[in-house]
Amino acid sequence: MENPDKSPKELVEDLYTLFASFKKRMEDPNYIQIENSIQTMVKNQEELKTEVKELKRQLLNPFDGVIVETKKNTEARQDADAKKNEDFKVLEEHRSLMRWKATMTKVAIGFLTSAGAVLTWVLSKYFA
Repeated sequence: MENPDKSPKELVEDLYTLFASFKKRMEDPNYIQIENSIQTMVKNQEELKTEVKELKRQLLNPFDGVIVETKKNTEARQDADAKKNEDFKVLEEHRSLMRWKATMTKVAIGFLTSAGAVLTWVLSKYFA
């Protein structure tokens, strides 16, 4: 449409030539391959969109999503650490009590031995 002074007949012939070349291009295997590639790309994009929606659902599900499970896992580890610290305190108290018991046992044995020695001395002094 370079020349606006063309007659209607020339315009129709130009349009016919353009449509013929367009038809020829549409039947060209390269254009068919490009069209098939575009259709495949659109289909793959739709599949990708569906997969992304599914991943979002799996990640963000408030009941059993990955984020919720990770949070539960973190809470469980923190609870286990707190319990471990509590168990450590109980174990340390137990060790402390066992040391006290051992000390008291030694003191009691010493006291009984001393009492036995005094009793033996008293008995040997007055009954011998």
